[in-house]
Amino acid sequence: MSGNVFRNAVKDYIENWNKEYDLGIKIKLEQPLGYRFLNNLRIIDILLYRDNRFLGIECKYQGVSGTAYQKLIYTLEDCKTTPIPTIIVFAGDGIKEDVKSKLITSGYGIEVLYEDGLVKEKDFPVLLQRIAIELGIDWFDMEIFNRKRS
Repeated sequence: MSGNVFRNAVKDYIENWNKEYDLGIKIKLEQPLGYRFLNNLRIIDILLYRDNRFLGIECKYQGVSGTAYQKLIYTLEDCKTTPIPTIIVFAGDGIKEDVKSKLITSGYGIEVLYEDGLVKEKDFPVLLQRIAIELGIDWFDMEIFNRKRS
């Protein structure tokens, strides 16, 4: 599967939420944003902005095990040097548990489910909450964040 397919599913997930609540988030794909740690121009997968606040999102999917997990560690290093807040949204059975743990505990990684071409969140919409916080959206009264969880 192409990385763009997963990236587009993440974009669609955010876009649907944005439309449902009329949040005014603007979404751009493949935008230049600073430099990678190897001093190459960095192209961010998704750039969100609202009211002069920005959030970069790197999207990574790994369906089968392999060495692609190394890219996740490089992406984590890139996020630390980006001139705006940046997160890594990732999914896939091919990502090793230790790498998942490293991404999540770093504060940069958010794991989502990816099934049938759609992005879903596990128990709580952590990705949407992070977007709301970074873009200054008052999320406390939003229905999606106040559902009773069993």
